[in-house]
Amino acid sequence: MKQKMKVTKTGRGRRREWMLGAGLIAYLIGLVIRIPLIRIIGDKGLGFFAPSMEIFALISTVLCYGISRAVAILVKYRVKRDMFKSARRVYRSALFFTLVFSVLATLFVFFFSEFIARTFILEYRGYLAIAAVAPAILLSGILGVMRGYLQGMGAMTPTVHSRILEKFIMLLASLLLAKAFFTYGEKVAALLRDSEYAAAYGAMGAAMGVSIACGIGVLHLLLIKLVYAGTFKQQLMGDSAKYVESNAQIISTFLSTALPYILCALLYNMNYLVDQRVFNYVMNKQERGGIRLAHWGIYYGKYSVIVGILAIVCTMAAVSGIPKIAQMYDKQEYGEVKYRIGSVSHNLAILSIPFAVWTAVLAKPMTGMLFTGDVNTAAKLLQSGSGVIVLFAFAYFLMSLMQRIRKIRVVILGGLAAFVIHLIFLFVLVSTTRLGIIAVALGLLVFWLVVCIAGVIGAVRYMQFSPDWIRSFGVTGIAAGLSGLAGMLLNKVMLAWAGNTATFLVCFVVCAFIYFVLMIVLKGIREDELEDMPGGRIVIALAEKVHLM
Repeated sequence: MKQKMKVTKTGRGRRREWMLGAGLIAYLIGLVIRIPLIRIIGDKGLGFFAPSMEIFALISTVLCYGISRAVAILVKYRVKRDMFKSARRVYRSALFFTLVFSVLATLFVFFFSEFIARTFILEYRGYLAIAAVAPAILLSGILGVMRGYLQGMGAMTPTVHSRILEKFIMLLASLLLAKAFFTYGEKVAALLRDSEYAAAYGAMGAAMGVSIACGIGVLHLLLIKLVYAGTFKQQLMGDSAKYVESNAQIISTFLSTALPYILCALLYNMNYLVDQRVFNYVMNKQERGGIRLAHWGIYYGKYSVIVGILAIVCTMAAVSGIPKIAQMYDKQEYGEVKYRIGSVSHNLAILSIPFAVWTAVLAKPMTGMLFTGDVNTAAKLLQSGSGVIVLFAFAYFLMSLMQRIRKIRVVILGGLAAFVIHLIFLFVLVSTTRLGIIAVALGLLVFWLVVCIAGVIGAVRYMQFSPDWIRSFGVTGIAAGLSGLAGMLLNKVMLAWAGNTATFLVCFVVCAFIYFVLMIVLKGIREDELEDMPGGRIVIALAEKVHLM
């Protein structure tokens, strides 16, 4: 057996991990928002909020990820060669291009919000939230360019702090405004005798909170840029480049660099928006339009939240390994690359597979503990689609690796194949069956399955990855399955008299205990692997006391 190498992380390595982890943390906060939000504005309110948030997420991801990433790469390249004037020109050209695009997008979304809601989403009252989120589109464009520029200039940590600050402001502002506007909407609903207006106004308040958070994010980055202004000025004076690139050269290079990242952002972030349109259309055709709004709110505000949070928690276990593996790949240390991919994959399997099993078997107490309203539909969604937890974790890890080793073609083609296949699958399934919202969850499962397969193919081809199917997946699956069976039986006994919270906590502890005992007995996990896992030392200590290790 190959001995595990202990790696001493440099400051740069820690920053890379923090940069990768910050994106997941920001996304995690965005999911957590929905738990109290759905209590305030209800399932229908989340149904109205979903399209506005996904329109914003789609456009802002293009701007904040695609364009920001391109700006950071181009600026960093020039800064390393003391081409500070060219770096500034990259920033200004990108800012001009982004402002033109984001202003047009903002105006279109704001003035055509009713058209978008009625035609593209098939939820007319959703136009209130769509119009409210329009300013955030413009602000997110400015944020993306500024973050990319500051990261390229070396000011990485402040931009990460800015991103997390923005999400916390979003959390507070969205909840406060959702409550205020929902209360106002109740009065409008009573006047117009239409209860959906309360949910629609509540969703509008939540969307306004997103715009406010982006505005504060821009102000924070302007402050950071002002702090670094003196340093940037000195760098400009020390520019040693023989020539400064023209605006035409800069824009051409910028567009060619940004395009792959923009395509990735589109392919991996338009699922929810397109799926809601397909779902609403088919439900209307089946004359079940009366339940579509609430069911989409359940899917978006309950199912997606739980599987998303657990998937991100699992994915965090792989974040620290991505930069190191990419660095070793560049050094052509393929043996170590193969070993480390296998190690990270094993850790992901150890976490994600039991989480997926336990989520399915404990779906009812989990949803009852966290949410109000229709929790039975949410539980059915979790029982059908909890496998997303495993697939997302592996897809994120493998596709992040492909991107880091400059095999972005794999990422783009994998995302394209996944989107097309899942869309066909969803339309056929929701049209030919009465599964309704369950079909949407299964469609999401298919999407991440195809992405995961593409990631495995890329890793096998370029990094000589060979999965340990027996230990990582076979043994782990058996241990997770047996622990889940015990949890399911205990859940059936306890739920009726102990309540949701007590049942979930007791069942979770029992499942975790049985799982780790089986993993140790079946040699599915070693002591050195436990040491690197959160809470692993506690498991080791307990295992030693009962003579399992």
